Amino acid sequence: MIVQLEGEILRFAKRNNLKSSEIRLGMVKVDPATGRIYDLEGNEAELRHQSREVLKALAENQGRTVSREALIDEVWSGRAVAADSVAQCIAEIRRVVGDSEKRLVETVPRQGYRLILPVPDAANVGLLNLPISLLLVAVLMLAALIGAYVLARSDDTVHAPVVAVLPFEDFSFAPHTGFLSDAISENIITALARFPQMTVISRRSSFQFRDSPQGIAEITEALGADFVLEGSQQYNGSRLKITAQLIEGATEAHIWADEIDVPLSAMLEANSEISRKIALAVGTSVIDTAEASMTSGDVSALMISNAAQSRIMRSFTRENLLTNIEEQEKSIRNYPDSAWGFLGQALSLRIGLHYGWVDGDESALRERMYNLARRGVELDPNNFLAYHALGRALMFNGEVEDAQRAFQRGIELNPSSTIVGNGLAVSQIYMGKTDEALQTLANLERIDPLKHFDLQWNKAWALWQKGECDKALDAFKSVPSMPTAANKLLAAIHHCVGDENAAALAMANYLSENPDWTVARVRDMETRMWNASGALERWLTAMEEAGMPHG
Repeated sequence: MIVQLEGEILRFAKRNNLKSSEIRLGMVKVDPATGRIYDLEGNEAELRHQSREVLKALAENQGRTVSREALIDEVWSGRAVAADSVAQCIAEIRRVVGDSEKRLVETVPRQGYRLILPVPDAANVGLLNLPISLLLVAVLMLAALIGAYVLARSDDTVHAPVVAVLPFEDFSFAPHTGFLSDAISENIITALARFPQMTVISRRSSFQFRDSPQGIAEITEALGADFVLEGSQQYNGSRLKITAQLIEGATEAHIWADEIDVPLSAMLEANSEISRKIALAVGTSVIDTAEASMTSGDVSALMISNAAQSRIMRSFTRENLLTNIEEQEKSIRNYPDSAWGFLGQALSLRIGLHYGWVDGDESALRERMYNLARRGVELDPNNFLAYHALGRALMFNGEVEDAQRAFQRGIELNPSSTIVGNGLAVSQIYMGKTDEALQTLANLERIDPLKHFDLQWNKAWALWQKGECDKALDAFKSVPSMPTAANKLLAAIHHCVGDENAAALAMANYLSENPDWTVARVRDMETRMWNASGALERWLTAMEEAGMPHG
């Protein structure tokens, strides 16, 4: 074995002679003047002209980042080219030079590419001039050091890895641009969240870095993440190409990357495969579960649901809610075999009923909301949002304990969902399990570190119910902006701390957008749900004394 190793080292030393103009990349040589690649025997490797030009441009800027735009300008003279033309050239270069780990031709997230040269030749020559016996000793010592490092990291202090998935860039050509929206990255978040050994940041925090100029290290620091997954998607009407890369936050090292090209119906399987590879890359055991496929109709219904969710989150208004109801109705009609339209409409009706934004017989609307949610679960029993819709419908109809069980099932299917987690917290508040609700919300803050308004809204509500009204006011004010609908809670909090003027102002703001609300209407709606001892009467008193008409 040692003799064989010595022979390999000597043969390597004989081949390791480079011309002064050449640079060494892995097991090949590159002529920086032409971008041509040769093996160590002098044979030229096959490489497309554009790829050679890209390599030449990178070689001329060794160690410096070259943007994708600069490469297009240099190689294609600024002509319009496919969005991923540069990426294809980079992939070909990496394949030819054997750079599967992307350590020689490095991707600089959101900036471009950089050619990283290996250790200078002088150091290599010095090492090869050592006696073979000393070289073997050095190898053994290095192995021992690596082993010691691995053992040192395997103690009990190592925390579960935290992964953030950024929104994927869309390189689809018209008319397919925007068709998939954030479906790829959202479904990867859901799939990753099934691995209990890791923490996955909620989309509502990670997606705030869409098109952000911040680097990976800054993003991971803001999110408290160890790893970031970023990538792109390209849909041509029949097939879907997904590229993804996992980056370590502290070092910005590229841990893993892949490209998957599948028919649209295999989107879920592709997302699952990406998630499994990420799990393996960060040291998590793989969960072996079967994945369902999606039809094009199901994807279309999902896009409508995603658009509705984003619309109401961006601007929590009656106008947006009515738009969502109209679009979800079309989704149910056009895609009756998909759960997304049913669960989306159930959630929209729940919001409309809760805030008085829909007209019609309330009893009939509540029954329809429940039937829609139940149909969503029947169509897709593994859809976490279907259980969220069912939980909301059950809770609004006064079946709060059953609602809690529905929310818990939704969380089992997707532990990274702050939407479902907030639903569970609300059911706990209504049931008087205030400390449990605060613990649920504290857990959500780990996966939603940027703290979307409804998380702090519910935290303030729970603290109000507990009688810790100063803390409730601090929690409410910790978010830069709240929807007008939140002024009802703000009025109750100000009333609790004894600031009646501030309570009256908050109620006036609320009534400016919701003029038909009365104390009697609040009592009628909340009595079905609010079982916490004495809480509803406190709430109704606060509403009336802050200025809501009695009715």
